[in-house]
Amino acid sequence: MMIKLDSSSLIISLKMDYIDILIRLYGELVITKAVNHEVIIRGKKMNKPKALIGEILIKEKKIQIHKVEKDLMDLRLGLGETEIIHNSIEQKCPCLIEDKKAKRIGENLNVDVRSISISLLEAYLNKLIDDKEFEDFLIKWVRYATPSYDEVYFVKKMKELIT
Repeated sequence: MMIKLDSSSLIISLKMDYIDILIRLYGELVITKAVNHEVIIRGKKMNKPKALIGEILIKEKKIQIHKVEKDLMDLRLGLGETEIIHNSIEQKCPCLIEDKKAKRIGENLNVDVRSISISLLEAYLNKLIDDKEFEDFLIKWVRYATPSYDEVYFVKKMKELIT
């Protein structure tokens, strides 16, 4: 399986040290050229340490970069999110998107849109992480993704339901 990551998902996952869990959960992690440019290339110019880690992960082939060949319809989103949605449609695979507007647009185009919070629950359900690791990643997710109280409450309640 493969999953596409938008810029926000990649940045948050790098900050959370969550990339290895995503690889174990989904197999192949893919970004587009626009996401690479926004997160890695621009991040390196701004001396962002996670951009250097992202670059290493790309060199190690833990993260792949896909080109988006065809013309993109205007989704009124950033280029990275637009490319990820188009690439997910082309490849018929899920994508990880944190932006609420981009999630809605992707879902309206019948894309399997997931979020880091859902991937946390999937990792827990698939026994890739235990209770302590779940709590540690949840704290990091709250710190770096700044979800609403309702989103955090939802994730905690869903975890209770699947245990």
